[in-house]
Parts: sequence; C-alpha cells; structure tokens
Amino acid sequence: MQEVITEQRSWESLGLSESALKIIRELKYLHPTPVQAASIPAALEGKDLIVSAQTGTGKTASFVLPMVESFAGRKGTYGLILAPTREIAQQIDANLKSLGGPRGVESVVLIGGVDMKKDAKALQSYPHVIVATPGRLCDHLDRGNVWLDYIEKVVLDEADRMLDMGFADQLARITSDLPKNRQTMLFSATIPPSVQKLAQKILHQPIRIEVGRQSAAHTVDQRLMMVQEDAKNRELQRLLRVESGSTIVFTRSKDGATRVWRSLHSAGFYDATFIHSDRLQSHREQALADFKEGKYRILIATDVAARGLHIDGVSHVINYDMPMEAEDYIHRIGRTGRAGATGKSTTFVTARDSRQLLEIEKLIGKKIAVVTQGRGQSRT
Repeated sequence: MQEVITEQRSWESLGLSESALKIIRELKYLHPTPVQAASIPAALEGKDLIVSAQTGTGKTASFVLPMVESFAGRKGTYGLILAPTREIAQQIDANLKSLGGPRGVESVVLIGGVDMKKDAKALQSYPHVIVATPGRLCDHLDRGNVWLDYIEKVVLDEADRMLDMGFADQLARITSDLPKNRQTMLFSATIPPSVQKLAQKILHQPIRIEVGRQSAAHTVDQRLMMVQEDAKNRELQRLLRVESGSTIVFTRSKDGATRVWRSLHSAGFYDATFIHSDRLQSHREQALADFKEGKYRILIATDVAARGLHIDGVSHVINYDMPMEAEDYIHRIGRTGRAGATGKSTTFVTARDSRQLLEIEKLIGKKIAVVTQGRGQSRT
C-alpha cells in the first residue's frame, strides 16, 4: 500500500468534469476537504483505495463524486455501496441524489424495515447505484431480486463498524458474487487487524490514504462527571435544565435509551425523543427529522447514531453510559463541534468504568477534565 500525503487543493484540480464542478458550486462547497482532495483523483483513475478518515470529514463525497462521473449518461446498475446502518445508508443516498440527481444518476436504498416488494420494484428500474446494508442485500440475493454481475465500483463505508456488528459472513457472501474485475474502495474510521485482513482479501494493490489520525475533535470541550449509577437520571435532568441547546444523549443499550426517554418524559421533558435499532424504520426517520428541524431538543440514542449522521447545530453530547469501545467515544462526541463550530461533551463515569476511561484517554492522548456541578476539578 502507498501512503498519500494530502495538501490544500481546489475542486478544479481534482480532475472532475465541468458538470460536476457546476453542481459543487451550486451546493456552495467552497474547497475540498483533505480526504476529498486525496481520494477523488485516485478514485477517478479507477484505483482501489483503503481510506482511514473520521466521520464529518466529507468522505462520502469522496466516493459519490467519482461514481457519478463514471455512471452519468449510462443505463444499468454499476455501483454498490455498503453501509453498516440504515441511517448511514440513507445519508449516502441523500448525497447521491444531491450530487448525482441533476446528472440523471439514480440510486436505490435497500435497508431493513421497508417492504421487500417495494425494494424489488425499485430494483427493476435498474438504478445506477445500490446503497444497502449487508443483511438486507443478502436477503435480496437469496430471493433472486438482484444480480451483481455488472457492478464496476464497490464501496464499503464504515468497514470497521460493519465488522464490529457481525457482518463478516454477509460481506464474504456479497463479495463472492461481485465481478473480480472491479474497483473497490474501503473507508474506515480505524484500520484494526480485522479490517486489514478484509482489505487484503477484496482489494487489489490499493492506495492507502490516511486523513486525520484518531483524535478527539479540537472544537469539543470535553468533560467527565463522576457519578453513582442511581444518580445518572438526576444529573442528566440537571444538565438539560441549565442548558438550552440541542443535545444528544448516548446510552449503551436499546433498553437503556427507552428507559432514559421515559424518565425524562415523566420529569416533564416533552421535547425529548429517542432512536435505536428496534424502533420501526419509519419511527427512526421521523424522530431524526423532528430533531434536525428543532421539534425536539433532546435525542436519546444508542451508537446507531454515533456515525455517519450529519446533524447541524448540536451543542452538547452527553454520554449517559460510557461506550464499550474507545473509538466510539470519538464518534459520539463528533456529533457536536462540526464544521468549525464549537461544542461540548459530558461523560458520566461510574466506578466500573475505569478501564474504558483509561482506554479513551490513551486513544485521545490526554486526560479529560472532571466537573462537579459545572465546575472544573483536577485529577491525580
């Protein structure tokens, strides 16, 4: 693999067509991000890529734009994008529609919670790009609703997350159905051994691009709050009363998200909603839309919302439960302090969380300050 050094570049220098540049200007994307500047030229050349980049770095456009360039003006299904969650798949599809729609590039999303017959009908229109979660795509492959014989470009987005969620067998099944002569681009926030092993299997002489090494957002004011388990609800309600901005509250489990929502609702926080993977897809979509529009100020979520969701204006992230993996802490707090804005994160820490805290601080390379009732406190 080759290391690619990124540099400040303009959209015009990346090899994109005038049609693409016109859409970019209309969308008011002033300059490419580092991951876009590094990835797009190589992707346009048809190179396989393994890209390490955090969420919020603009990586989706890094693979969407080259796909649109390749498929515009053609008929047939030539692109496949795999994502770990429904929300990330929908976010990718939204990017495809904004960047590819004006050029006639069509896409379909295959995710759980949607009628399979509706999916099958959409596939019969032969969209240029299929965006799917691995499990749902395998369901359609098993039913004979989709064939991957003519796929030319494949993207695995958030590959580390897909493997963490247990999709290794589904990924193996899908890649076995793909043509060997294809371009494959793998995007992952981290490159653990499992992702390296996957890359060795499915990529051919890939270019390695690393942008923004694993670190916490510099624009997020990070704080810890040492609490007893039974005091979490009280402290959460206190924080939500003293701060008026939009807030995402992360819990470790689906049941935990539901319990926190019920507790807040009982305490009079009627501006709170929640999402997790057991909620109907339509409910998840509505909850996210209402939160983005400001109908709800508070969103309680599991890590299903920690990656890939672009929600502007989140002022505070509260880790009600410590994440199981240190990398998920990075993704959670990355929901605030985006696009140059500042944000705040508060993490509740109980006596049993010491190991996870040590791993997080090792990952971000610093101690996180402790606060008690909003006032700073040093740690030894």
